Amino acid sequence: MRHPVRALVVSALVVGLAATGCDKNTGGTGTGNEPEKAQSAIVVDYKGETPTPAPEVEGATPGGKLTIMQEGDFEHLSPQQIYVSNALAYANLFHRQLTGYIEDGKGGPLKLVGDLATNAGETTDNGKTWKYTLREGVKFEDGTPITSKDVAYGIAVSFSTYGVQGPQYLQTALDPERAYKGPFDSKGVAVPGVTTPDDKTIVFTFATPHAELPYLVSYPTATPISEAKFTKEKYETAFQSTGPYKIKEYKRDAYLDLEKNPNWDPKSDPIRHAYVDTVHFDFTVDGESETNRVIAGQGDDAASIMTGNVVPAKIAEVKGNADVMKRTISAATPFVRYLYINTQRVTDLQVRQALNYAFDRDAYIKAVGGYDVAEPASTTLAPVVPGYKKFDEYPGANGGSNGDVEKAKSLLQGKTVPKLKFCFANTPVNQTVMAVIQGSLTKAGFTFSSSPIDPAAYYTTVGDKTTDCDIMAGGWAQDFPDGDSTLGVLFDGSKIVDKGNNNLGYLNDAAINAKLLELRGLADRSQAAAQYGDLDQQIMKAAPVIPLRYDRFFSIYGSKVGGTFASPLWAQFNITGIYVKS
Repeated sequence: MRHPVRALVVSALVVGLAATGCDKNTGGTGTGNEPEKAQSAIVVDYKGETPTPAPEVEGATPGGKLTIMQEGDFEHLSPQQIYVSNALAYANLFHRQLTGYIEDGKGGPLKLVGDLATNAGETTDNGKTWKYTLREGVKFEDGTPITSKDVAYGIAVSFSTYGVQGPQYLQTALDPERAYKGPFDSKGVAVPGVTTPDDKTIVFTFATPHAELPYLVSYPTATPISEAKFTKEKYETAFQSTGPYKIKEYKRDAYLDLEKNPNWDPKSDPIRHAYVDTVHFDFTVDGESETNRVIAGQGDDAASIMTGNVVPAKIAEVKGNADVMKRTISAATPFVRYLYINTQRVTDLQVRQALNYAFDRDAYIKAVGGYDVAEPASTTLAPVVPGYKKFDEYPGANGGSNGDVEKAKSLLQGKTVPKLKFCFANTPVNQTVMAVIQGSLTKAGFTFSSSPIDPAAYYTTVGDKTTDCDIMAGGWAQDFPDGDSTLGVLFDGSKIVDKGNNNLGYLNDAAINAKLLELRGLADRSQAAAQYGDLDQQIMKAAPVIPLRYDRFFSIYGSKVGGTFASPLWAQFNITGIYVKS
């Protein structure tokens, strides 16, 4: 899934469904040097045994206001458009899906359970047909009961313009040819493969088995929408809540205030609590101010959380303050940061390879704050992805991490090196870090024009096939524990569309496409996993990206905040049981 682009140094803790490699997830462990702790395997509740309401959080007290600081607004909050990890995290406050996750801050197993549905799904034919039954008491914020038809309508919307920025797994599984265009352009046509025999039941039917469906319907793709209340573009800031909080006031790019949703029934929800009275998102805080305010913890800031990492300039100060370290969390992540190279525009393979050789990893890691927040990357797959293979196709001189400028120059010898348009999200930290990256690459003879883009429009801009960006900053993590959910999303040229692309290198290599298709068709995913590492290396030979780093989470919460921990899914503080200490 996509990385939030508010700042390059923001880490995203999007741990795979059966991933390994997380640090102990408790406050005060954030030295950046602890031994890694394996994430327990996921538990999938197909039988509907998860209790409701969710068990009480020990020590939780009701009331108070929680402040969430974020550098810039969300790109999307209309549910079917959500695909960036920060929005996926905080949408838990107001959007519900057929399934969802229960996270354990003490390192226990991640659980996939029924959310709006009574269980994680029922299949009797190995995944070609799935049935979901809605829970009693699930309602929209206006008190209208949620029906299976509302879920189906939300899925229909995901096929339209109003779902183009969201994940496309479910849509492609249901309609591989993508002939269906949603309820507006395909009027009167039902969503392929979706039926609603009654108001409580929704059935998915596929031509081939899809064992991954319970994971796919945990995304906001499966958030119900009342057809009568869907206002298209306006739904971004005036959506109907199905969760414990609803919009009180939303001023785009300034703040979002949430209040309790009186029609959310905790007896229908195995995942969430609603301990705090109100939630205030402040979108006007840059990374340094965010860090400073949570450290100081004055007034409302004592009950606040960061959405970004501690900024690099403040890491030493935080590590030297014992009291602040007690409310600091450090954890490894499987999120990988890249510079995508637009292969539609930078067509010379040797130029792309020279960019990789010229990149100075050591200077970059220091620029983003050091090894507390990042480790240098050489692969497109994170080390926790099934099938990961350790290799370095573009090693530094003498095996070091400072790049190999002479090798890069030799590849460029005799070539007219183009001036490259370098696109990134426009934040103060990004401007500093991108300057460091460009500085290392210019040593080999590259020149750049910088193009900072409004963070709220970044992925929309670079995901347009006609973009004139040559180099684009971005990041990714597996959506579920399979190499296809990284390589198949980022490098499958057959999936390139006009808008909403995740293949930001726009790589369209016939051999790679064919191998991805072959691996996708293997029923034995363990057998497939063993081949994804080799395919990763094949992709890196084509050089559609410069891998930058494997991210770490290093963030602080306020002294009056309780019941939170680093989410093993979304790289944010878990908010499902968060409370303000009285």
